Amino acid sequence: MYILIIGCGRLGSSLAKDLVSQGHDISIIDKNATNLDRLGSGFNGRRVKGIEIDQDLLLEAGIDKADVFLAMTPDDNINIMASQIAKNIFGVKRVIARVFEPSKEHIYIKLGIETVNITEIAAKMVKSRITDPIMEVI
Repeated sequence: MYILIIGCGRLGSSLAKDLVSQGHDISIIDKNATNLDRLGSGFNGRRVKGIEIDQDLLLEAGIDKADVFLAMTPDDNINIMASQIAKNIFGVKRVIARVFEPSKEHIYIKLGIETVNITEIAAKMVKSRITDPIMEVI
């Protein structure tokens, strides 16, 4: 599967390395070359430095052949704009975006963008560890 990721911070770089190791074809875009260095020399995917919402750069990274687009930056505005570009201009079938500010999740939902709300997931995990001691074993 060809997957294009924007944002090579802790989350994006971790996803890119894991997905490459599972045999997926990965390209990752970040405006900061230092972030792309997180991937290490053994990364077999493609690294692209530049602005994540630049349509020419997205084409260079292969958005037109992407099966999945992952917007994983720590900027909701970038994630929303890039997801809209992927979905509405390039017709990417599966678009998933990280929600950085939980109060903005309704915007993603209204635009039909599938979300991952890390804050909400972490809060539920912590709460379940407090209320369900069995979860501590997992």
